[in-house]
Formats: sequence, C-alpha cells, structure tokens
Amino acid sequence: MLFHGQGQRQTPLCRTGGPLPTDDGLPTGLCFHRRCQPERLSCLGQHPSPVPKGCVTACSPSLQEPGMNGSVPGPLLVAHPGECVPNNPVQFVLVPITYCLVLCVGLPGNLVALLVFLQSGKVRKAIRIYLINLTLADILFNLTLPLWIHYYLAGGDWLLSEAACRLAGAAYYLATYSAITFMALISFNRFCAVRAARRPLPLTGPRSAALACALAWLLGLGCAVPTLATHQTFATRAGTTACFEQHGRQRGYAYAMVGFFSAAFLVVLGTYASIARALSVPAAASPGSHRQQARAMVLGMLLVFVACVAPYHLTLAPWVGSRPAAPLCGSPDTLDVLHTLSVALLSLNSCLDPVIYCFSIRRFRADLQRTLRKIGRCFPLPPPGPAPAARASSFTSS
Repeated sequence: MLFHGQGQRQTPLCRTGGPLPTDDGLPTGLCFHRRCQPERLSCLGQHPSPVPKGCVTACSPSLQEPGMNGSVPGPLLVAHPGECVPNNPVQFVLVPITYCLVLCVGLPGNLVALLVFLQSGKVRKAIRIYLINLTLADILFNLTLPLWIHYYLAGGDWLLSEAACRLAGAAYYLATYSAITFMALISFNRFCAVRAARRPLPLTGPRSAALACALAWLLGLGCAVPTLATHQTFATRAGTTACFEQHGRQRGYAYAMVGFFSAAFLVVLGTYASIARALSVPAAASPGSHRQQARAMVLGMLLVFVACVAPYHLTLAPWVGSRPAAPLCGSPDTLDVLHTLSVALLSLNSCLDPVIYCFSIRRFRADLQRTLRKIGRCFPLPPPGPAPAARASSFTSS
C-alpha cells in the first residue's frame, strides 16, 4: 500500500540458470555469480563480452544496480519470478494480526456507539453530530481491513482488480484523515463549551457543525483523489501483484499529509492546554461535571493522537524520502520496521474512540446500558432447562 506497508522489500535468491561450482561465490551485496561477471558488465553497458554458459541473460532498464542503496539508477539483471521472495514478519505477520484484532473489537464497538448516538434523542446537538461522523469514519476504516488482512496474509499479493485496489486505498485515506479532522473539531467544540460557554462561537451550532462535517468529508475525499486517479498495482520480482505501494512517486503528497496532521495535532494540543488552564484557576476549584467531561474527552483525543497517529506521521516523511523508485531486495532496515509498526498503531485509533466515549461522557454510559438492553431483548437467550436429577450418593443411601 502507498505509505501503508513498506513496499515489498524482499530477500534475494540469486540464480544463474544451472549448477554452479562451489569454489566460486557471490560478491557481497551483488546478485551476480562471479562466473557471470561478463554478463553483468554487459547489462550495465560496460565492455560487452561473450556470456559464459549457464548465466541468465535478461536485463531490465527499469531496475537498479544492487549494492548501491538505490541511489544510482542503472540496469540490473532481472530476477525470475520467485527469486525475490518477501521476508518481513513485521509486515506479513504483525500487521494482519493487529488488523484482525482491530476489526473484531473496533467494528462492533463503533456500531454500538453509533446506535447509542442515534437513539439518544439529542442528535441535533453539535457535539453529537461530530461524534456520529467520527464513528462513521471509524466504521469505514474497519470495513477496509478485511481486504488488507487478506493482502498481507497472501504475502503482499493483491488478488483483486486494479479498481478494487484503488477503492480500498481511497477508502483507507478517506476514513483516516476524516477521523483526524473530526477529532480536531470535537476538541475545538469542547474548548468552546468550557472557555466560551456564554458566547456563541463558530462550529458550536447544529447547522455549522453539519457544514463542518461535510467539509471534513470533502477534505478526506481530497486526500483520496490521487489514489483513485493513479495506477496502484504493479508486478513484483516475487511474481506477486503489489497494491498501494507506489511509495517513491508521491513524496510531495506524503509531506502534505504530515503537514495536515501537524495542524490537527496543534489544534487538539492547544485546546487541551487551554481547557486545563481554565479549570486550574481558583474560581474553577469546583468546576461543573460537563467541564470535567470536556477535559477528559479532549485528553482522550490527545492521547490517541500521541499514541496512534503521531508515530505514523513522524516516520512517514523520512521513510518516503529514503525510498528508491523501485522496490529493493533485502531484509527490512530499521526505518522500514518502524514505519510498519506505526501502520499497525495507526489502526488502533478506530477501536479506541468508543473507549473514550465511555470514560468521558457520563450520559453515554447510561445510553449504552439502555441500548444493550434493547439489543438483548431482540436476541433473547433461551431459558435454562430443568436441572438434571442428582444421583443418590452411596454415603446417604444407607
């Protein structure tokens, strides 16, 4: 995936097309047998000479000379399918396991939260409008996870169509950056409830909240448009089809996303600092419960930003900036591993939001209990059957 995985960095398995003498060897960092050195030079355009028997002869102008860290472009001997196989347990084991946990916890949790908000009878309040839209963004994110779980469990092989890859990637971006926008809007709304409760401010009325949410969805859609408009699948040297992995072609786009996150994070951080300062003055020694709930909600949003969203964007810029245009063979480096771990952390955002609702909205807990009772009445448990008669004990029969 574009900025989502780490780009199919794979382990080289060098071949020459036939048995090789055991006394030769492979130069460090090169995928050419010493006996095939003339063919390597021929591929690089240097001193063409007859190719020794048993050497692979295919050259590709689109790849790069190995051993150069992807910094010097040049032709390279082509690896046959299966010669460059994925070897990254973090990407192909940890990420799908994390996605499975997020799907199993986050999707039911967000669906129940949506039912609670819709049945609370106060949907027209601005804060409820923001919370409903954040929950919808989390549900959309959860619904994309089965596609990526299958993709990673298949070793990074996209088995669906190009259109499906584009739609899955676009939905991933739409859900992620819409949710970030909604969290910033919720934090600003709670700031207004504490610092300016007696003065009407923008984005605090139901109409302005609905308009802000519509603009947030359009902003998320704008983040997804480049994915919809560009080709997203390509064949790898492992013989698989990668999806959403064109990391070296849209660096400016990645830097823009980092800037967008930074702006949203500053909004959340600033609103929490302002609320905390307002509640710390002597006049607020016994603040109302709604003000404490506002502080708890913004603190929850801030913790989600720091723990889940920030690591992804902190590693995104250096990771994208260090990637070559073509995927490399080899074990993942430290930056690859850190970026992949941050992708897994980012997904946790969607299943932590319902937890924030429970701990920061007292009314939500009461509405949740009522909603769960309604769900229980729709799916009643069968009444317990009569207890089986106990056998008479030999100690009491005498």
